[in-house]
Amino acid sequence: MKSFVIVLGILILAFYAIISSSTVVATTNTSLPGQVISDTSMDDTLAYIFDRVSSSIVQVVSITPPLFNLNPQVQNTTEVGAGFIYDDAGHIVTANHVLAGANNVSVVFIDGDRYNATVVGRDAFTDTAVLKIEDNNNTAVLDTIRPSGPVTLGNSSALRIGDHVVTIGYPFASKIAMTAGIIGQTDYLLYFPFLGYSVPNTILTDVAVNPGNSGGPLINMRGEVVGMIYGRLNPTATSAGTLFPGLSVAIPSNTISRVADGLIQDGLYIHPAVGIIGTTLTVDLAKQFNDIPDDLEGVLVDTVVRGGTADIAGIDAATTNKYGERESGDVITALDGNSIVDIEGLLSYVQENKTIGENIAFTVYRNGEYLSLNAPLQPIK
Repeated sequence: MKSFVIVLGILILAFYAIISSSTVVATTNTSLPGQVISDTSMDDTLAYIFDRVSSSIVQVVSITPPLFNLNPQVQNTTEVGAGFIYDDAGHIVTANHVLAGANNVSVVFIDGDRYNATVVGRDAFTDTAVLKIEDNNNTAVLDTIRPSGPVTLGNSSALRIGDHVVTIGYPFASKIAMTAGIIGQTDYLLYFPFLGYSVPNTILTDVAVNPGNSGGPLINMRGEVVGMIYGRLNPTATSAGTLFPGLSVAIPSNTISRVADGLIQDGLYIHPAVGIIGTTLTVDLAKQFNDIPDDLEGVLVDTVVRGGTADIAGIDAATTNKYGERESGDVITALDGNSIVDIEGLLSYVQENKTIGENIAFTVYRNGEYLSLNAPLQPIK
């Protein structure tokens, strides 16, 4: 009986050893290609990213005086956001809306060091601005800005839904803080109603952001910046104070680098534009018109901008006749021979592949036939 108990004990210990060994193997072999997985836990990975990147992230403080300062009781408007070191020359990338109309901007590092900054350039169409750090002698701070130097930009086009990301900023003008989440969508169309302009391929996440996070970096598990936080996402036509926690949006790093380089070089970035207001053609929309097949894919042209690219090319927009009946306009089905199935694809193709003055070829469906129309790309009007 004693021998049986000893043998049974050995078997139980061996069983737990096998289970323990299997757990270790499963833990060390579940990483996906390209992911950075800590030897111990995700918590350690996030802590490592914070330690690696946080000294390159700044608090951006902008002070805007009142437009008409007739009343000494009226105070300046102070906006607080975040930004990150973009290059070794001391350029800082932040969100344009953080600057508002400021002529007095400063940046504060994690250790409390504060520098004045001048605005190098700003682009409202991607909510991107570039600052230049200066010291008290009004000379550029170069090698002394931070031992960590600029952030490393990643390829935002490589992001996948479900990828883990973090952001670091200064929520509610507090001390530096980090929040984490996942990528929810990689091709969200961010619309700026006051500009009548949309930014394609922006990034939706469930990373928690608040006032003070705008302009801060969205960071992948390699510690690379893959986006810039625009802010929390609110539905159209809701009040600014209405809270919808859970979704935030970021401008992709590939867009940021393209625009920031232009701002640094020229002080501005001029976007090419097709010069239309259009709508993705759906089956329900096609049924409203007698001359559009139900299975046609493309972008229905609602409005043509006078003097814009589409106007020069001869594209027609939808109209309303004297009886109040809507008559279809052209449907853009391809650009430069590349099929276009929705408005997001149209905007994305132009912004990522074309430059001002370059010719663009439209394929449009009109009155039962396909037409080829051409024009040089014009700037946003």
